[in-house]
Amino acid sequence: MIVLSTLWALLLLVWPSSTHQPSGEESRTPESKTGEGLYKSVSTKANFGLAGVRYYESSQGVKHWHIESKFAELHRKENYAFLTDVKAEFFAKNTGNVVTTQSDYGRSWDDKNIIELEGHVTIQSKKGYLFEMDKMNYNSTHHEFTSEDFVRMKGPNVSKPSMSLSGLGLQADINREEFLLKKKVSAERKMKGAGALKIVSDSGQFFTHESRSVFMGNVNARMPSTSITCDVFELSMDQDDETVAASGNVFLKNRGRIASAESALIELNGTEIILEGRARIDSEDNRIEGRRIKIYTDDDRIEVDEASGSSKQ
Repeated sequence: MIVLSTLWALLLLVWPSSTHQPSGEESRTPESKTGEGLYKSVSTKANFGLAGVRYYESSQGVKHWHIESKFAELHRKENYAFLTDVKAEFFAKNTGNVVTTQSDYGRSWDDKNIIELEGHVTIQSKKGYLFEMDKMNYNSTHHEFTSEDFVRMKGPNVSKPSMSLSGLGLQADINREEFLLKKKVSAERKMKGAGALKIVSDSGQFFTHESRSVFMGNVNARMPSTSITCDVFELSMDQDDETVAASGNVFLKNRGRIASAESALIELNGTEIILEGRARIDSEDNRIEGRRIKIYTDDDRIEVDEASGSSKQ
């Protein structure tokens, strides 16, 4: 059962019609915005005004979200509540974590099972990853966030992030803490030593609970001394030995060598590159082919399984 407007709590101010005006600070309307935003500077026809609002939604005994707002207007005829200075908690069923959001404004539609958030919208995971955008919607039916805005992410230490990415458009499954950036994705991961791993791709997924990201479509990744293009590029960051897994039309450049394979595994801060599936390395004078090729980047050695080769000399 969905509990919405019937669970308004901490009600400090109520008026029965729009013609009655409160006095003091509570009579001040929020600062107006330009454009077609959620808040309009003109007077409203709200049935009730609420200060210090807390309410929630649950289904079959499972919490979906909990919202706090400094001020709200309840529009009975249109069946929505307009909110200001909104803070919310969304409960992730699969991970057991709480995902929090903040925004300047919000609108909760009871009959549509939608909450609209606008103005300095942030989403923060339990592990500290912070997403930022201007507008976002929450769909209660699917328990997901969506946005068509430009989105930025950084974390897990927001003041000194080791990972940052951006993209256009967002679709997030809250239960799994899976955030999909739909288009024009760009990312940077600081490496433990000098330099950084930089990635661009058509789209990307970020799993905040696992500290794992997957980049898809026309992936181009660059790090010190090595560059990779591929169809799918996965970066795992929640372990001491961080790894990169590339798959689909993998092409790699390293120290004057050009390699290709069906997949590649790289120790991000290590010394090994493993190529598998029709693996091949072309250097200035030689070509080496095999089912599996291991490159040791520290001493320039190569190991090949089921090898064949040729020389241009």
